[in-house]
Amino acid sequence: MTLPDTTTPSALQPGNTIAIIAPSSRIAHLFPSRLARATHHLSSLGFSVSHMSHTPSASPLTASITQRVSELHAAFADPTISAILCSIGGLSANELLPHLDYGLIKAHPKVFMGYSDITLLHAALYSKAGLRTFYGPAALPTLGEWPEPRGYSVEGMMRALCPEAESEKVGRPNPMGRIEASADWTQDFVAWDEDATPRARETRKNPGYKCLRPGSVTGTILGGCLPSVLQVLGTEYCPIEMFEGAVLLLETPEFEAEDRPYPVDFARSNMADLVLRGLFGKDGVVGLILGRPYMYTDEMKEEWFTMVMEMMDAAGWEGPVLAEVDVGHTDPICTVPLGAKVKLEVDVERETSVWEVLERSVV
Repeated sequence: MTLPDTTTPSALQPGNTIAIIAPSSRIAHLFPSRLARATHHLSSLGFSVSHMSHTPSASPLTASITQRVSELHAAFADPTISAILCSIGGLSANELLPHLDYGLIKAHPKVFMGYSDITLLHAALYSKAGLRTFYGPAALPTLGEWPEPRGYSVEGMMRALCPEAESEKVGRPNPMGRIEASADWTQDFVAWDEDATPRARETRKNPGYKCLRPGSVTGTILGGCLPSVLQVLGTEYCPIEMFEGAVLLLETPEFEAEDRPYPVDFARSNMADLVLRGLFGKDGVVGLILGRPYMYTDEMKEEWFTMVMEMMDAAGWEGPVLAEVDVGHTDPICTVPLGAKVKLEVDVERETSVWEVLERSVV
């Protein structure tokens, strides 16, 4: 299968319009305070905001496939919209893949950002339309945080999407560059109850990245949420060939409820399936970056690290592995330009590592 040429979207400028859209779960109307905070924060950064997902009539959690596809097409086709931000993930982004007009999307490239099961859309937009997309903040969970979004998340988003403005701050022409670990992080669960008194989540100091296997590689970064990658991998929307020479990004979601971790046994089964599908074969990925697993205890993390390395050893795969990266369902999160070339260097002996975006994330 021949993949389309990659298109890099245009950088955002002050005054541009960001459309907030819900291609999967439709719950923004249930949490108006979080949506309002996200809207206010984007406005404070100099952007206009358009809400393009209307409250569903048939169900409080979803909308028809036709409606969601129509909204996504409208957002891409509208010349007044410069970026599309997903409100949240969910369980139903896969329903849209056969119905999207990839020719329309390719003809109107723009920033598209979200995480969790939005992984499915990231894969399809890259493989079918050649669009570089962004695994990063979503409106409700990230930008709707109380009392305000975490600085690391916002700064990373702006570095990825607004390079000229950020270049002036940091004094270098390519503001993505090296992605450093956050100073602190949280997985403290606070229910999004509109009637409850909000509180800031408790944070803990971030000891930094975890070096699991040494090595130095460069490659295109692709991936996302582990079970979502597995869902779509091997279909026409995410062919195995897409990952040849890539650096694979994986992170784990919540399970059954917002405060429950994805079981390590499930993650083990998922990793085994990725091996079976050839992702870690001789024509597969060359490096592996693991996001911080959501709601894992220290004991679960050690089990997760051990399991991943056992799987890689059994597959005969010898690429570098870096873990505990600020990607995914813990907070804060960095913004990753999927489809961009990155360098990954891991030194286990010295417990040092570098992962760096080698090209501009937008043009």
